[in-house]
Amino acid sequence: SEILDSKIDNRRRSCKLLYLIRWSGYEGTDEENSWVLATELENAADAVSDFHDKYPLKPGPLHSL
Repeated sequence: SEILDSKIDNRRRSCKLLYLIRWSGYEGTDEENSWVLATELENAADAVSDFHDKYPLKPGPLHSL
């Protein structure tokens, strides 16, 4: 799987961070790409970190100061 993009969903009262994922094994299907909540990617911390290293200006998680 690969992270393609990120965005903030602010259609509701609370803003949520989403990542666009290209799923391995689903090529050519409607499920190939889907937006996933950042909270659902806790087991993919390395992939999220790699994505933000590559695209530092894309929306990402807030870090504690």
